[in-house]
Amino acid sequence: MVPGLLDDAATTPPGPQEPAPKWSWRSALGAPSTWLTAGAVVLVAGSLVAALVFASSSHTTAVTQISTVSTMPVPIATMIVTPTAPTPTSAPARPSSTVGISTLPPSTVGPSTTIVAPATAPEQEIDDPSVVARPVPVDPPPPPPEAPAPPWAASTRTTSAGLLSTDVGCANGLGAGQLDQFFAARVGPVLGWDYQHVVALGGSRSLWLFQDTFVDHSGTATTLDKSGFAHNVALLQDGACFSLLHRGTTSRPQPFEVGTGTATLSTWFWPMGAEVHNGELSVVWAKMVKDQFDPNPPDGLAWHPTETWIAKYDANTLQRTGFRLAPNSGVAPIYGYAMVSDATHTYLFGNSFEQNLSREGGYWNGPHSATRMYLARVPRGQLFSAPEYRTADGWSDNPAASVPILSRHWAEFPFQPRLIDGQWVGVAAVDGYWDEMYSVDVASDPWGPWTTVESRRINPRNSDPKMNTYHAHLMPFRDGFGQLVVTMSNNARNMLRDAWPRPDRYRPVVFNSPWVVAPSAPTSNATPATSTSTSTLPLAPSTSTTTSSTLPLAPSTSTTTSSTL
Repeated sequence: MVPGLLDDAATTPPGPQEPAPKWSWRSALGAPSTWLTAGAVVLVAGSLVAALVFASSSHTTAVTQISTVSTMPVPIATMIVTPTAPTPTSAPARPSSTVGISTLPPSTVGPSTTIVAPATAPEQEIDDPSVVARPVPVDPPPPPPEAPAPPWAASTRTTSAGLLSTDVGCANGLGAGQLDQFFAARVGPVLGWDYQHVVALGGSRSLWLFQDTFVDHSGTATTLDKSGFAHNVALLQDGACFSLLHRGTTSRPQPFEVGTGTATLSTWFWPMGAEVHNGELSVVWAKMVKDQFDPNPPDGLAWHPTETWIAKYDANTLQRTGFRLAPNSGVAPIYGYAMVSDATHTYLFGNSFEQNLSREGGYWNGPHSATRMYLARVPRGQLFSAPEYRTADGWSDNPAASVPILSRHWAEFPFQPRLIDGQWVGVAAVDGYWDEMYSVDVASDPWGPWTTVESRRINPRNSDPKMNTYHAHLMPFRDGFGQLVVTMSNNARNMLRDAWPRPDRYRPVVFNSPWVVAPSAPTSNATPATSTSTSTLPLAPSTSTTTSSTLPLAPSTSTTTSSTL
């Protein structure tokens, strides 16, 4: 996702690589979420020491004090990080990609509500902001130099749906490692992209939808400023092989979905949730507009959603058959930010997707609207029916009665759920651009209670200190070992400076998370409660005792063998 003013980007050539970033307190001490843990430990330890010292004058009082401390409820499930001081002469190493989960129990009230400490803002470095306004090439690139045709050129063709299709090769398999290797490299004409959404089309076919994509069909561009650009593209997967889909021409690519009209860096459409029902693909699209001014770091990026639309496509040909405003076409929240169906209903998860935080008083004026997840539902596959909205005590046809099913973090909670093997599973890149943590939650029902079963830091590819991670998204299958396969977007913190000359910094990563069975739903006569957070369980072992024959596994392909899954 990259909109921002170009300014002098077109006239300023990419310079040499920046020196290693200087040491900062943030890198040395870790994410501020860990400071709560350290503070809690210091307070408890201090109380114990004080109690023991006081014992010299009053043994009974000392025992009472120690008993009080030992039974004090811990109000938040936290990460434990041991900071490492950097050497003054070199840049600090990024923290380990795995952070242990505290076994301290959260304080619970009732069967499904967990009391947690108020959200706190992840610290932001003035000299190394999490995200800087991102440029887009409004004008087409100069004509490419004379060069031999790239290997994918011969496969480029126009489909019956009017899409330009280019075969871009195959991954070595559908495991996380094989997919990560595939997306780490240039994918045919694509130099870089982000915000991947994947929908199963049936059989061995899936459709990947990406946001802002840099496209060079000539094969000559090695930097983003020399490539074309589209606000969205599609990647059709068949087995382990892929074809790029967009409109326009090879020299002037246009988005896969132009909606009611697209003007680069002015008005465009980004994909949200998607599903297939009865041979018809439905995709929720957010209409986006560019804001007049770029916010100052760390206040985010200069765009916001204005409307929610639903497109219909033939699942076989991808011919668009309809494009209409959603029944609830508002964006506070976007119902359809994620979309998942069970046997009877299609659930529309809602989020404001607001990333220009200057529109909400600035980064420090949180928690922000995108930290709240809402839920609506319609009869299965009937997306143009009037939704019902999840309330504090059930369902209502009044959207004003809706309450969040989850409310977490500071800047955003970009929760992406799926229903896999009868269990609800959701992943999130905690606080999006503004942090580097990742979480997995499980539930027996889409409204919760949701239980966090994994929480750890996810480093960018190669632990590059100039990059950040955001938008975690689950693949619609588990791998051959029963593990979750997760994709996550990467980009440079300062895209113009560090990703334009290095497009490899603007490509998603793929990794595994262990499968953990959801706790049984609480049985109580009490009104179902919505929660601001949920309890946290230890990580499951990396191996699964469930046999792969009972799991929905990755589709088999001619290029995949059981030894590589």
